[in-house]
Amino acid sequence: MSILIAEDNVAQRSYLKELLEREFAGHAPVIEAADGEEAVELALKQRPELCVFDIQMPGLSGVKAARTIWREFPAARVIFWTQFPHEVYINEIRKIIRSVDPPPAYGFIHKNNPESRFLRFVAAVLEDGADMIDPAFKDSFKRPLLTEFESEALYYLALGLSNWAIARKCSLSLRGVESRLATLYEKLFVSTPEGTPHESYDKLAYNVRTRAFFEALRRGLINNDELEKAERDLEAWIERDRKRFLDEEKKSGKGKQ
Repeated sequence: MSILIAEDNVAQRSYLKELLEREFAGHAPVIEAADGEEAVELALKQRPELCVFDIQMPGLSGVKAARTIWREFPAARVIFWTQFPHEVYINEIRKIIRSVDPPPAYGFIHKNNPESRFLRFVAAVLEDGADMIDPAFKDSFKRPLLTEFESEALYYLALGLSNWAIARKCSLSLRGVESRLATLYEKLFVSTPEGTPHESYDKLAYNVRTRAFFEALRRGLINNDELEKAERDLEAWIERDRKRFLDEEKKSGKGKQ
């Protein structure tokens, strides 16, 4: 039996270790990992009864670490203990949970919760196999789930990609991109006054792409950390696609001669 902690903040990791060793001595030892990569390695080797993961860590995030672990160890019970309860992570967790059969027991709690509530979460997930969601974020777990494309598209909109570029990036037609973006907007703007006298005005007054970016920021569907990663990935793709585009232009020019 064991409990695994993955937390890059040394002070918080020490606090968790002391707390869990004291309150759940029957499930010792408490194993420590300083990042997501180490957490995956230890979890697959030690098969702990419970994992307590910070979400934002250098390299592999707690969410991505859990996804890797659940592929090989689907019975793993994971509590996401986080200072950054952004909806981007909640959306990803929900999609991962749906992909695991049977769905694993998990918890999601903000670090600012009182110690007593955190301990109740640990007991429920570890000993009862119950799912526990921080009451402050239950609404976020009930919102329409974004697809992989929709989650990525929010970053493409934020980084200024045109529909033409998104189509090339995702190997879709322009019509396919437009259709998928329309579905994304419907999920983001559930309060849009469709079929009311306000509908025509709002369509003229607002730029829907910019409003989608604002709504994504407001709800935490994108954040600076993930946006910087997306920008780095996009820059690499843009460099490759420029060359591809020039080759296409050359071939097209030769075909006309």
